[in-house]
Amino acid sequence: MSATEYMEAGLLAGNLSRSRISPVLRSVLPVVVLTLVAIVVDQSAAPILFTTSPLWATCAFLLLVWRRGELPLSGGNAALERSFSIWRLGSFTAMHVTLVLLSRSLASAAESFAGTPTLKGTLVGFGKLAVLIPTAALFSFPYWKQLLRAYRSEATAAVLVLSMNVPGRVIESLWPWYGRVLGWSAYSLARSFVPGLSFELGSEPTITGPFQDLSLVPLCSGISAFELLGYIFGLVIVLDWNRLRKGRALLIYFGGLFFMLVSNAFRIASLAVLGNRGFADYVPLIHVFEGPMFFCTVFLVYLSLTYKWMTEPGVSINV
Repeated sequence: MSATEYMEAGLLAGNLSRSRISPVLRSVLPVVVLTLVAIVVDQSAAPILFTTSPLWATCAFLLLVWRRGELPLSGGNAALERSFSIWRLGSFTAMHVTLVLLSRSLASAAESFAGTPTLKGTLVGFGKLAVLIPTAALFSFPYWKQLLRAYRSEATAAVLVLSMNVPGRVIESLWPWYGRVLGWSAYSLARSFVPGLSFELGSEPTITGPFQDLSLVPLCSGISAFELLGYIFGLVIVLDWNRLRKGRALLIYFGGLFFMLVSNAFRIASLAVLGNRGFADYVPLIHVFEGPMFFCTVFLVYLSLTYKWMTEPGVSINV
């Protein structure tokens, strides 16, 4: 190992009691700031790269590292704490310039299917995440290895933020099949309350009733529920990060995605029941704003049922 890499690997071995600010935070801060600035510049210079996921993920990692506080390592000398080298900064800049030039040259070919629920659109979506790759050049592999080992939970949370749009993309790509499943589920729930209700398949699955029909379009898929889950659950994670049982929080997050899908069938079924039980004039009015209110209520109920289990302290056994 070279002297430069040896000093970088020693960044995580400082005696934290000598400083009020965690040494790892002083190391991560310039990296995160540079990454955020570089992402904004890249997306401005090459609009085909625009997506908010890398920005949110980078901010989430920094915020959770700050909430965590001191790095759980001891020993060594805190005086070894320092910034990345000039040649690494040059490599970082060169990689971003190359990415921008390459993206601009391919933009005309990629614009036609960017953002579409197709294989090519998915590849373009993953390509936009390449703005994070140059950050790896700012420190040596031993440093990153120790950093990610010490802050594994924070890195996992950042990856989840990075992939927060993936469930919605999956639902969007599967809509022709998923729309039928969703419509049939809502119809099965509602038909016990509305005599004469029927279900018709087609490009827009439709629940037909004696007074009002309800057609399902992609906007009915519940994608907005995933976004709402991400915002509210993310706020809870940030506020209670140091109290969380990280593994349980991960299970609750994925459980919340499934819970939102199931509750969406109940939401659509309730609209079908109301529309055919004397409230047909009100359904179009409440349909505009009932979605966010419904999903927010459902998630708060779900969170109230799981919060204690997610935050209760672990039990230690003395032998």
